[in-house]
Order: sequence, then structure tokens, then C-alpha cells
Amino acid sequence: MRKTRVSEKKKKEVEEIKRLIKEFKVIGIVNLEKLPAFNLMKIKSQLKGRILLKYSKKRLIKIAFDESNDPSIKSLKDKLIGIPALIFTNEDPFKLFQLLKKSKSQAQAKAGDLAPREIIIPAGPTEFTPGPMIGELGHMGIKTAVEGGKIVIKLDKLLVKEGEIINAKNAELMSKLKIEPMEIGLNLVLTYGNNEILVRSVLDIDVDKYFEDIKSATGEGLSLAIQIGYTTDETIELLIKKAAREYLGLSNKVDLSQIKQDTKTEDSVVKEESKIDETREVKKTRLEKELEEKTKVVDEIKEEVAIEQKDTTEITKEQMKQAEEILKNLVDKKIKGEI
Repeated sequence: MRKTRVSEKKKKEVEEIKRLIKEFKVIGIVNLEKLPAFNLMKIKSQLKGRILLKYSKKRLIKIAFDESNDPSIKSLKDKLIGIPALIFTNEDPFKLFQLLKKSKSQAQAKAGDLAPREIIIPAGPTEFTPGPMIGELGHMGIKTAVEGGKIVIKLDKLLVKEGEIINAKNAELMSKLKIEPMEIGLNLVLTYGNNEILVRSVLDIDVDKYFEDIKSATGEGLSLAIQIGYTTDETIELLIKKAAREYLGLSNKVDLSQIKQDTKTEDSVVKEESKIDETREVKKTRLEKELEEKTKVVDEIKEEVAIEQKDTTEITKEQMKQAEEILKNLVDKKIKGEI
């Protein structure tokens, strides 16, 4: 049986791929199909120092994958589509995808191309004057009008859905309207690194929206942590400030409540004292009046006694004692209102 001879050049090529697989953290598979050489050289120049682009025959790449000790790398053989090439890098896979995406340039579509996204003919003015172009646009289902001597497209029109094949008429119309839906660049199929295979659909994320979602999630998580009092390096300072604000708020409420209570108490004391003072004044007035009445009664009795003494020539001690006793009884009776 005749043995197939493998050239030293091919062996070296396989060994080179195997070496690069071990040397770099991330491997990427790209499809160079329909990528002009000029654009390829431009991309390589832009990304020099960040990626190493290795293109080789599909058969040699498969051999290198087969000889790898990593089962996941062996499984990548089926992903070598179109005109495959390998990217070797130490960049994060998501960052790598964004680098390749930014390096792409716009280009016109050709018949047979797959639409990379929905292709829409936008509403607005065109450079065309009225003529056969109106009929061509109408035949494509595009509503038009003539304004200022130019054709104006009245409504947006979906021309080709994402993933559909672009036919010759659509490609010709887009060329006339200077619509460039195609992106020329390295078409990244997938990446492999850290025992993880990431396909294009996973890598192709909206970075701005992604960061906005992270900010939103971070804010909501921080608010929840503050609300439940969950302490971390990020929340401890905020929790202390929150506690301080609540303490001050509570202190102000307590002080105000105490002031109101003290005011009420003071008012009560004043009112009570006023009542006491009023009672004292009434009692004083009543006693003074009673004293005045008693004094008046005594004066009247003394006057009566004096009159009686004028008519009496001799008064004995016994009579004087009796008179004083009578005077005392009269005063008591007068005070009691008995006389």
C-alpha cells in the first residue's frame, strides 16, 4: 500500500499552528470569503500587535486541531467554513469582537449576498428627477411624490429581511440610492479560550446598552442593599450616612415633641398657679370683708357700752366682768348672724 508523503513545509505549518494554540489564550476562527486583499491588509495593519492572523489550508488546520490534546479544540473542525483563517490573541473574546467590528468598512451589496441586517429604504428626498425612476420605485412597492422637481420617498420601505439573499434588482436599486448595507472585514465565526466556546451571536452585543444595563443593575442592587442594611465595602459608608440622617431626623422630632410637651406643662402650671392666685385673692378679699364686718360690730358694741357707761355712776369689777362676757357673746352672735 502506497503511503502518502507529507512535505516538510506542511509539517512545519501544522506544528506552527499547534504552537500558537498553546502560546495564546484565545483562538478565533474567521471567514475571509469575499474579503478583498486590500481590506485584509488594512485590517492587519490596524490591529497589529493585538492579534496574529494565521491563514492556512483548511486541511492543515484540521490536522493541527486533531493533534491537539484538547477535545474542545478538536470539535472546532466543523466550524471551519468558507475560506477559514485563525486569529490568535490574548484579548478578551468580547473585546476582540468589538475590535474586529470597528475595523469593518461599508460596501455595496452584490447579487447573491446575504443581507447582514434588515435593509430599509428610508423616507426622504432623492437626487432623481421625475422619469423612469418613479416607475422603478413604484414597481418595488415604494411610495413616492415629486417635490421641488425631485423624487421624494414618502414612507420607509423594508427591502430585504436579515439573512435573505439579495437579488440583482435589489442590489441595483441600493447602488443607485447609494445604500451600502454590507460590511467588509474579518467575519468572526467563534472564539475559544478558557475552555469556553463563544459563537458570533453571543459575542455580538450592544456595548452601550450592556453598560447601561450594568449601571442600572448596580444602582438597583445598591439601593436594595441599603434598604435591607446589607453591609459591604461599597455600602458601609452609605449605611453610616443613612443612619446619621435618620438619627438627626429622630432627634429633631423628639426635641420638638419635648418642647411642645414642656410648653403644655408650663401652660398648665401657669393656669394652675393663676387659679391658685385667684382662689387666694378671693379668700383674702372675703377675710378682709369679714374682719371689716367684725371690727364694725365691735365698734358698735363699744359705742353702746360707752353710752351706757355715761349713765352709770359706779361699776364694780364683777359688773365689768359680766359686761365683758356679754360683749364677747354679742360679738360672737353678730359674727354668726344671730343678731
